[in-house]
Amino acid sequence: MYFKSLSLYFAILAVLCCGCKTAKVQPQTEVWHLNSLESIGNHEVSIVGNPKVINVEPAGKAVEFDGVDDGLLVDANPITGAEEFTIEVAFKPYASYPENIEQRFLHIQDPNNESRRILIELRLNNKQEWYVDFFMRTEDASLVLIDSTKTHPVDEWATVALVYQDGQMRGYVNGVQESAGDIAYLPISAEAKTSLGTRMDKRSWFKGAIRTVTFNHEALQLQ
Repeated sequence: MYFKSLSLYFAILAVLCCGCKTAKVQPQTEVWHLNSLESIGNHEVSIVGNPKVINVEPAGKAVEFDGVDDGLLVDANPITGAEEFTIEVAFKPYASYPENIEQRFLHIQDPNNESRRILIELRLNNKQEWYVDFFMRTEDASLVLIDSTKTHPVDEWATVALVYQDGQMRGYVNGVQESAGDIAYLPISAEAKTSLGTRMDKRSWFKGAIRTVTFNHEALQLQ
């Protein structure tokens, strides 16, 4: 009886172990709701200038930046360890031409290694329109994805997304792909930080509001 029970035990254990080996790891997702200046995504935040938490319709909050000296530095790099990823920002650029033609509103970088960084930026034209600029840099290469013919009106909510997978970076606005290019991503360290509303070295200020930033360790198919 003992040996039969022991055999049954090992049989069950084998099945469980087999299940563990074949279990699929769920993609890691981190959503930052910009509804507070005290912390973002449970991460510490350093405040530059005087960004404000505002109410947005239909319900919710966002952080508003003045385009002069407002920014946030979040002590986190949510794409740490990711071989592919999607970074999506829900935001509302304000009319600010010609004062803020070039605006960097998301920047991931280790402060001690500027050779590896990711930025999501926008450009304004004299028609009260904006177009997006995605940028990635490594020690070996850099890539800019920008198309000034694909414009969008200011003072309206929109989403932009940077997607990376298998040596290709793609850029989306409101779920529609606008650009793509090839570059080999090299991991940005876990010590990296993320700046919002400004480039990390406090220039190229963003004028507008940011509601959410979503990081996913998976290259999402947005179309």
